[in-house]
Amino acid sequence: MPEWRTDETKREPGRRKIQWCLVFIVMAWYLGALVKVHIYPDRRAAEQLAKQYQQSERKAMDRGSIYDGRGEPLALSITTYSVFLDPGVEGFEPGSLDKLTPYIGKAKVQALDKRLDRRFYWIKRYLERSEAEEIVKNCGKGFYIREERKRIYPKGNMLSHLLGFCDQDGWGLAGIELMWNGTLVVPEKMHTSYRGAPAAVDVTQESKPRSGKRGLYLTIDSEIQYAIERFLGAQAAEIKAPWAAGICLETRTGAVKAMASYPVFDSNNRSTFKDPKALNNNAVNRVYEPGSTFKPIMVAMALEQGRVKQGDSFRCPAHLKVADGYISDSHPRDNGVMKVAQIIEKSSNVGMAQIGMKMPPFSTYEEMRSWGIGSRTGIKLNGEEMGLLPTADKWYGITPANVAIGQGFAVTPLQLVTAFNAIVNDGVLLRPYLVRSAVDGEGHQVYHSEPMEVNRVVSPRNSKWLRGVLRQVVVSGTGKPADSELVHVAGKTGTAQVARNGKYVKGLYNSSMIGFWPANDPEYTMLIVFGDVTGSLYYGGPVAGSVFKKIVDEQPFRNYQRMGFQLVWWK
Repeated sequence: MPEWRTDETKREPGRRKIQWCLVFIVMAWYLGALVKVHIYPDRRAAEQLAKQYQQSERKAMDRGSIYDGRGEPLALSITTYSVFLDPGVEGFEPGSLDKLTPYIGKAKVQALDKRLDRRFYWIKRYLERSEAEEIVKNCGKGFYIREERKRIYPKGNMLSHLLGFCDQDGWGLAGIELMWNGTLVVPEKMHTSYRGAPAAVDVTQESKPRSGKRGLYLTIDSEIQYAIERFLGAQAAEIKAPWAAGICLETRTGAVKAMASYPVFDSNNRSTFKDPKALNNNAVNRVYEPGSTFKPIMVAMALEQGRVKQGDSFRCPAHLKVADGYISDSHPRDNGVMKVAQIIEKSSNVGMAQIGMKMPPFSTYEEMRSWGIGSRTGIKLNGEEMGLLPTADKWYGITPANVAIGQGFAVTPLQLVTAFNAIVNDGVLLRPYLVRSAVDGEGHQVYHSEPMEVNRVVSPRNSKWLRGVLRQVVVSGTGKPADSELVHVAGKTGTAQVARNGKYVKGLYNSSMIGFWPANDPEYTMLIVFGDVTGSLYYGGPVAGSVFKKIVDEQPFRNYQRMGFQLVWWK
């Protein structure tokens, strides 16, 4: 045999060993991968597999508290106890459901009996510990107690529209609770195992109760808020106004000290949620024609544009024909010659219409936009409306005159008081805000708000002059019902017709009063408005001005100090 064949034969066993080693390596790799898939499956596959043995129920979450400007709690989460049922647990008897009748009623027991196809059912939530223990003790196996957190509002229906409310699991649905949900809470799910016992919670989603004052600190002054809600609601009920709103700003900062809406609901009582009108926050969700409360703003714009001067005079007859219509005062009569200050003081529509006609529509439109009319203020509340401001190309005929008297466009109460506050605040338009700061569980401040200047819309000189004129409105003009003996008040009343389907309805009005105090050194700016008022009492002075006075008089200590008086306590 040739020598080369002998060498090839010698190499053959070595090659076979290498081939078999490669086969074993490949098989070992496949076997390892197979073991890994079964022992350490893909996360998605594991989640699908777990669903066959577990179900997830979101538990009531712990939320940070909400405090007013003085640190008084407005919304808290407290510990409560809830009872749930696992019908798949060993020893559960369907007949034991009858024992639930005294606790949840016969109808709910019958409904539950027909659908025992899951492993988890809430029986009754947010109970005292003794109540929960009584249910579990009397009903037997399959019933368990779960500790939860319940949201409560210590001040009842006060601030209900501002604070909003949560669902049963503690998730914010309206107001600050909704808009600041991400700051107040971290979602948590409760996993219930196949044996019915609560399983471990995913620590990446857990939100445990923490110590310290975690939560939001608002700019709200509860004393002012209480006064506004008290008198606003009483007056609205007396004159049967379908809606009303009241807003008080801190003049120099734009901080919201109070915000009220009527009708009200109670965040602690879900049965009060049935009326959708009660859930509407009229302070930011309602648009209406401001009427005469807009006149000082229009005069300020005319002064800044140089269309009129502070000492100008206008001939004011009983009626004024403008294009295809007529403008007249609420009590038509020939007022002769009136200066600009008198036009505001007596709230003359004829005089204001002439001022409005001096201003080019496109220029007026842009000025109104710079004052925030037709734009959201940016306050963090759900459902804030933009208002209705037709573009200048639609201002034909009598429209410029109507705009000058506060009709032909619509604002929200918050838009109006924010714009008016610029007159009071030396001409600076400020962005309103509600939340002063936010604090986490470790006590660290994670958010802080400062006054924000949006625009300068009036010169300090014109602002000072207008403040003096508005003081005279209360002393000798239409705002007399708002005059207080405790502090000097300044402001402007408004009585605007209400439009329906493009036409003004006879006998239907929006009655309002907007103003500030003390007049010589403004601290607060406030708007009170009653909507869709009917009957013989509908003028802004008697309706809203009287309420304005009552609210101001609720602050006697501060007001006496402002006027230089000293309180004497008699023993």
